[in-house]
Amino acid sequence: MRFNFDVTSLFGGLNSNNSNNLFGGINLSDYSLIKRGGYKKLMKSYYDEQSGKTTHKNNVTTNKKEQAIDKTGLTQMKKESDGLKSAVEAFNKDDLWKQTNGEYDMEKITGAVKSFVNEYNDVINQSSKVNSKEISQTMRYMSSMTNTMSKALSKIGVAVGVDGKLSINEDTLKKANVTSIKSMFAGAGSYGAQIEAKASEVSRATIMNSSMYSSNATLSSTLNGMYDKWI
Repeated sequence: MRFNFDVTSLFGGLNSNNSNNLFGGINLSDYSLIKRGGYKKLMKSYYDEQSGKTTHKNNVTTNKKEQAIDKTGLTQMKKESDGLKSAVEAFNKDDLWKQTNGEYDMEKITGAVKSFVNEYNDVINQSSKVNSKEISQTMRYMSSMTNTMSKALSKIGVAVGVDGKLSINEDTLKKANVTSIKSMFAGAGSYGAQIEAKASEVSRATIMNSSMYSSNATLSSTLNGMYDKWI
């Protein structure tokens, strides 16, 4: 609701020399508006509008910063590396290795391996889209470690491609020895534990690089603003 109301009109007719007639210059229609609560509504409407503009401005600024960071691929890189960490953590849950009537739940176990493979490949894909020395070094180590374990991985149905990505051999995975799968991915010192450690390093690197990018972007913006004023 908008009101065509000028607050100054309330007191515009006051005569400083006529203190005995304080309300002599008040427009009666304006006075009636105040009495009915219209002035309160007017003020509330005004401040709500101003607040909305400020919130919108802040949201636009925040979105611009997020978009700037997203252009580097670092936000998505963190998401993928955290996903890989979670995939490895699943192997360390006792429920995964629980037996019922002496039988393992192979559907859960093979599902965990497939999840790991998918998350690993997502990290490989995203790493090629970011420009970070720290992340590149960590990814090289991760790939080297995977290549070293390629024969052991193939025995449980996980193949390493020439592009460094993993693929699943369904038949081999379903027939794989559960103890071999567990020793490969679960526990300290396992292949899975080493991958998780490197995924954590990548995640930390994305935060550091994002902070550096934001700081550099802010500095550049500030310097450009100063330059514009000087010229």
